[in-house]
Amino acid sequence: MKLNKEIDVLIQMKEEIVADMKACITYEPHRENDLLCLMERYIKSAISERPRLLDQIKKCMTGTDYENPFEAYYCYSVDDIERFEQLLTGFIEQSKRQNYKAWERELEIKNLIQQLNNLNVSCQGELIDTYRREKLLRFFEDAEGFLKIDGIKGIVNELRSW
Repeated sequence: MKLNKEIDVLIQMKEEIVADMKACITYEPHRENDLLCLMERYIKSAISERPRLLDQIKKCMTGTDYENPFEAYYCYSVDDIERFEQLLTGFIEQSKRQNYKAWERELEIKNLIQQLNNLNVSCQGELIDTYRREKLLRFFEDAEGFLKIDGIKGIVNELRSW
């Protein structure tokens, strides 16, 4: 019973981190802001890219459908968020198993941290920002108690690049 409650806490923590990631790439059209963004991109773009951006500016001005102008600035995508979520979900599922030895759990954590490092690097270091880093550290600290592994925070801090 206690294990289920601790697992539920980890699931909730994971969902909070994922929700924050999604919120940062959720787009709500706003013509004035979108037009400013498109114009900035037009000014800074290569000449070959300008006709496409000019077409997007025209669409924005006339109110027809246009691309999300901020998408070019996103360093990660929904796919990256889903991969992050899969990694933590896998860790949570493996944590439910009772027959692991401490060294096996420690190896599992090290592998997870390496995968999170690789994912974050592929997202230009933006997927796990300072806020999410602190939430993720708390996630591992909460897991430490019921996994019966001393020093998870030390392991994570030693290996993480975020």
